[in-house]
Amino acid sequence: MMSIQNYVCGFDEVGRGAIAGPVVVASVVFYNYSKIPDGIKDSKKISAVKRLILYKKIKRVASIGLGIIMPSIIDSIGISKATNLAAQQSIPQHLNIKKNLLDGNIKIDTDNSVVNVIKGDENYVSIAAASIIAKVTRDKIMVDKSKENNKYKWHKNKGYGTKDHLLAIKNYGITNFHRKSFNLHI
Repeated sequence: MMSIQNYVCGFDEVGRGAIAGPVVVASVVFYNYSKIPDGIKDSKKISAVKRLILYKKIKRVASIGLGIIMPSIIDSIGISKATNLAAQQSIPQHLNIKKNLLDGNIKIDTDNSVVNVIKGDENYVSIAAASIIAKVTRDKIMVDKSKENNKYKWHKNKGYGTKDHLLAIKNYGITNFHRKSFNLHI
C-alpha cells in the first residue's frame, strides 16, 4: 500500500434531493497530482459515458472512500444527518490527510483541517473527482434496483422526482426504496 502524507481529500455527495434510493458520499485523495486524468469536472457537467471512463481512471490513481446511507436510515435521522454520516463513513482511515475539502455543507468529525467549499466540485479537482465516483456508484445502485422494480424507471430518473416517477408513485404507491420522510403521498 502506498503511503500518503499531508494530502488533500475531496468529498462530494450525490442523491441528497432524490425521493428514492441512498445518499452516497465519496472521498478522493490523489496519489500524485501530476497523474490526474484530464477532463475531471463536476459530474453533472459530463455525460454518463465520460463519467464511467473517468471513474475507472480515477480509481487507478487515487484512494477512494465511500459512504452509502439507505432510505430507511435517511427516514429515521433526516437527510442532513444521513449525508454527514455517509461522509464520515467515506473518510480514508489509512491515510494521513492534511486538509479535507467538503462540497457544500457536508460535515465530518476529524482532527484534520476541514474546509467547506460552496460549488467545490467546480473549483477543486479532488471534489470533482469525488462527485464522479459518488454519481457512478449511486447510478449503478439505482439501475440495479430498477431491474427489480421497473415501474418507477429508476434506471432513467435515478430516484429523482420526475413527472414519470411521481406518476408511478401515484399509480403504484411507494416502495421500501422510497424515502417516506419526503412526503411522497401524491
